[in-house]
Amino acid sequence: MRREQQGDLVADYFARGGTIHRLPTPEPAEVSEILEWLEGCGSIVYRAAAKGAVHKYVYQGALVTLQKLVSIANKQRALRDLPPFQLVPPKVAGGRTPSASP
Repeated sequence: MRREQQGDLVADYFARGGTIHRLPTPEPAEVSEILEWLEGCGSIVYRAAAKGAVHKYVYQGALVTLQKLVSIANKQRALRDLPPFQLVPPKVAGGRTPSASP
């Protein structure tokens, strides 16, 4: 498709009332902050007993992964017109992240 055709398609889209919405900038958060936010919303959520290398969480009685927990929180935040959480590694002593080299 040539550039002129693309321009015509975009102009036609806006002429018919089309709009573009920017996605909100994610809010950096550690796991503890996500858990606190969900608890503040009235959810029952906590870290499950560790059984292996992957940590699991209990959300409203269901065992979920961290990725699922973040997804749940972000869906609830979207309903409240809040920016999504972006998971960041927790800080360790000295202000470094666990993956930072000494």
